[in-house]
Amino acid sequence: MTPLDEQIQAFVDQSLGHDPVDATRASAHEQRQWYNAKCKEIAAPLADGIQVQDGTILSSCGHLVPVRHYLHQDRTNIDQAKQIVFFHGGGFVVGNLDSHHDICGQLAKDTGFDLVSVDYRLAPEFQYPDDINDCLAVVDNLLKKGQKLVLVGDSAGGTLSACVANARKRYVGTQLLGQVLIYPSLTFGVDTPSMTEHAFAPLLSKEDMDYYLPVRVGGDLSIMASLGGNFMPMQTLSYSGLPVTHLFPAEIDPLRDDCELYAHALQAAKVAVTNHVALGQGLVHGHLRARNMSDKAAANFQAICSAVRDLGK
Repeated sequence: MTPLDEQIQAFVDQSLGHDPVDATRASAHEQRQWYNAKCKEIAAPLADGIQVQDGTILSSCGHLVPVRHYLHQDRTNIDQAKQIVFFHGGGFVVGNLDSHHDICGQLAKDTGFDLVSVDYRLAPEFQYPDDINDCLAVVDNLLKKGQKLVLVGDSAGGTLSACVANARKRYVGTQLLGQVLIYPSLTFGVDTPSMTEHAFAPLLSKEDMDYYLPVRVGGDLSIMASLGGNFMPMQTLSYSGLPVTHLFPAEIDPLRDDCELYAHALQAAKVAVTNHVALGQGLVHGHLRARNMSDKAAANFQAICSAVRDLGK
């Protein structure tokens, strides 16, 4: 495995200080306590000039999906018809509006767009398709209001972002401007080189992946292959018509090569896609939180912001 530089190693050490080695063997409640404590300790203050409004959006099944809006206080140069929709990571088990609060605020500030963060329902208490249905409810609400959207997600949130893009391809070219996927999980059951090379990577291992995917469907591995593109992006029947896509894999991550596979599939379908693999050199899964600790992570974050701005032009 590639050696970590001092800055990333410090980030990893701080992160692992909250997580037992066998965290995935603990209850979901315990995992969330550890994860939330880690996020709170590492979090930066909310970006200047950004105000926050919490709300809910009613889904078709009657569930109220919590959302958090990040709004620019100075509205002078804000294109209010365009917005980022952010889906947080956490293996479909952990994460919430607070876990990615500072990240969302900084993303809104540095891109110049308002942002809405989605608090979709988590496993194991809720099973697929509750998570994707919550995400679609929020996106559909915004689309009905005439909003033009850039979808952004990290890790499991990247999975959900790509699934939403697949489900709402009919809006590409009008209201769905593009997607930015940050170290996402895009397929399963594929023995990629990165899954072997980085099986024991810090912050996300192959063992972690073997836990997170099945828990989303109640542990029933037999049904995953039949669930289609709303469950896992590379199970879609067709990549044609997907929006412009930017991929940001981390080098030291078992999921790294998911981005390469997805990029090849989109290229074959003549979808514009950029896999920013070089920017992920030396970075680990979860490096969004390291943007204030690592020069490499900071450069990657600014590239993410640049991609979002380009999609929103």
